[in-house]
Amino acid sequence: MAGGGSSSSSSDRTLEVTPTWAVAVVCLVLVLISMIIEHVIDLVGKWLKKRRKKALYESLEKIKSELMLMGFISLLLTVGQSLISKICVPKSVGDSWHPCKPGEESATTSADDHSTTGRRLLQDSVSAGAFRRILAGGGGSDKCAEKGKVPLISTDGIHQLHIFIFVLAVSHVLYCISTMALGRLKMRRWKAWELETKTAEYQFSHDPARFRFARETSFGRRHLSFWSKSPVLIWIVCFFRQFVRSVPKVDYLTLRHGFIMAHLAPQSSTKFNFQKYIKRSLDEDFKVVVGISPIIWFFAVLLLLTNIHGLHSYLWLPFIPLFVILLVGTKLQVIITRMAVNIMERGDVVKGVPIVQPADDLFWFNRPRLLLFLIHFVLFQNAFQLGFLAWSWYEFGYPSCFHQNIEDIIIRISLGILIQVLCSYVTLPLYALVTQMGSNMKPTIFDERVATALRKWHRLARKHLKENRRSGSASPLSTSRPATPSHGWSPVHLLHYNRGELDSVQNSPGRYLTDDSPDVEGRQEELMEGQPEVEEDRGEARLPLFDSARMADTKSIGRRWEDMDTDVLVKIFKELNMIQLAPVSRVCRSWRMACSDPFIWNTLDLGHLQSNFIQTTAPPYIWVDERSDRRLTRILRMAMALSFGNVTYMIFHFNLYMKDDHLSYISERSPCLRRLVMPAWNRITKDGICQAIRRWENLESLTMPSIPHPPYIMEEISRSCKNFSQLKVMGTFDVNFAFAITVNLPKLKVLSLRCSIITKQALLLILDSMDSLEVLNISHCLLLETLRRPVRSELDQAILHKGSRIREFFHCQSSSCTTCKRMIEDEGLMRWYRYEDWFWRRDEVSSLDLGDYGKLFDENCVNRLTAS
Repeated sequence: MAGGGSSSSSSDRTLEVTPTWAVAVVCLVLVLISMIIEHVIDLVGKWLKKRRKKALYESLEKIKSELMLMGFISLLLTVGQSLISKICVPKSVGDSWHPCKPGEESATTSADDHSTTGRRLLQDSVSAGAFRRILAGGGGSDKCAEKGKVPLISTDGIHQLHIFIFVLAVSHVLYCISTMALGRLKMRRWKAWELETKTAEYQFSHDPARFRFARETSFGRRHLSFWSKSPVLIWIVCFFRQFVRSVPKVDYLTLRHGFIMAHLAPQSSTKFNFQKYIKRSLDEDFKVVVGISPIIWFFAVLLLLTNIHGLHSYLWLPFIPLFVILLVGTKLQVIITRMAVNIMERGDVVKGVPIVQPADDLFWFNRPRLLLFLIHFVLFQNAFQLGFLAWSWYEFGYPSCFHQNIEDIIIRISLGILIQVLCSYVTLPLYALVTQMGSNMKPTIFDERVATALRKWHRLARKHLKENRRSGSASPLSTSRPATPSHGWSPVHLLHYNRGELDSVQNSPGRYLTDDSPDVEGRQEELMEGQPEVEEDRGEARLPLFDSARMADTKSIGRRWEDMDTDVLVKIFKELNMIQLAPVSRVCRSWRMACSDPFIWNTLDLGHLQSNFIQTTAPPYIWVDERSDRRLTRILRMAMALSFGNVTYMIFHFNLYMKDDHLSYISERSPCLRRLVMPAWNRITKDGICQAIRRWENLESLTMPSIPHPPYIMEEISRSCKNFSQLKVMGTFDVNFAFAITVNLPKLKVLSLRCSIITKQALLLILDSMDSLEVLNISHCLLLETLRRPVRSELDQAILHKGSRIREFFHCQSSSCTTCKRMIEDEGLMRWYRYEDWFWRRDEVSSLDLGDYGKLFDENCVNRLTAS
């Protein structure tokens, strides 16, 4: 061996006679390969974190844990192979349960002694023997032969088993990833179906007030037939149905509607993204499927036991996963049909969209998760068959005792591909949809941000409860600490909560702004949400509610309310606000006509409505609770239905964050609008506001907290609104903004920049160029030299002189203005947006008449300069 003259002696060399450079090179290559694999996995994990794919990131962690498990198995087999090979058993036991026919293995090896496979086996045997001598210093087979026995498993067998376990794990992971990727590709069309539910055509075609026979609906025509009444025929039809459009559009939309009706508020129909919820749920299930649980390892051992000569497992074993996956697909189709039959059993006539009833009793043993286990089992067994085929072909070549006939290989490969296609394109999408029809929602109903906040809240709540018990508190409801987590450790403080702003009352999903019908029916409580009331204990301002009982008592006067003249009713109803008019309009026909009188709807004041929001750092720099959007949608729809386009003055609160579709809906149904007080612009795009301005040809006055894209908006106002004369803005007013006004609105009469940040150049440009300007208000403003160099400036004599040419010029100085002094003392600098609510309701919304300006400001704040 030292001489190294033969191939046998050269292959038996130990590390003592091996060049150190050879050992170093091999170690370097192995370390580099390991580091590259680790780096690739780390890059994939960072990419998933960046894309906020938390479930897929956890699946990657599960794959890493499986690889670590393979590493431990490899280590145990390497270290313990000499000990295992020394375990001896009688020859009668060692010669039983062979995968090959006795004598066939030796004959095959002898015939192929000079083949590539034989050389590989010989080299593996020799190298393995040399390595074993290094570890143990002797062979276990020789000791067992001396005793007349055979080893439990030889060292070569341990080495081959080591390779097989590694191939099995890799093939399972790759098979699961490919199946999930193909299934997600098939479900991409669901995104278009989900977007369709938000269109006006879908709302019209799925009118909730429309009565139809259950059999005449699209869902009923597909599932309600003569075969749906037979327990046998229903399984036969569903078996073949899974191969043709396993998830059609009508099934998706109907199950989506049933899920929302069962688990969410009905008005969520146009807001909830069911397709994204399914994707999140499927990602969570992928964490289970990609792993190998102990029970799956147990099945792997049973599959190894079936590899016995005479059982012909290659003929029937590959058909087990095919049978199971077809059974699961048939069961999923039966569940959908059962839900359709249940609709028919509740009545022949349905109102609106057929509503399916999700329930656990539709599934086997009331366990929807059982279907996931069966799919997991199918994926593993199919991966086992393909992995075993690849391993045996690599180790023993073809032909061998494992693959004597080409039919064996064809059956395994063809069934593996068939099961892959069925599982990816048929069963997996069907499972992802139908498994949501259980009695309970999945935790993935919350997105990652909300789920993280809830978990943190729950964890901190438990921590504080433990602290209360340790401190000797008698109850968590003690006055020393509130039961609900306080500000700083509860997610509730993230929302600017106002009383009545949470939408908890169920409403019809058809009540959406895309519905043009003047349907304002519904309960009074639905429209009373968000309405401020009077409660002396809390000091909140609350408007008086409509008291129907009090009005009913007026019958004693001798005249019925419904018989009063329309003019009298109009004057009475004029004193009610918009929300109080909703129940009044449903009393009778004459009251509804009176509620639609143009005199009542001359002014629409929604200044009391605000959104529950959170300020963010990314555009649009705000997050709004979807319940606020639903409430605003319902109120706008009711107001526009009653007003019949007669609104000429409309007021919104600046903290009401409406969207483009809200603004478009208002502009389409209030073409006579003349004066508008806009809310915040964060979620309103340039195209949205420009499109609305095009429809308001009679617009004369506009008030906004701040105007995005001033040049485009000023240009659109100049082009569409010929009578525009009054503009009020609170925000940043620079030279570009001023130039846009002077170019596009030269005939502007009133300009209010109250509580804004104004550059000196912009102010001078307005004073020099606006000859038609009659009123200019810059009170409580922060005057700067430039925005890039925020050096505070004062009104000099040149500005005051030019301002004296204007009929009304309102301004203030920090030395004499109590409001400015208070803001500077409280904040250290002027922060107009902290006091915007007070100014907005007191001044900007209250009046736009020129004669009322003198009443709006404190005497210490305003210095009026009038033209001589």
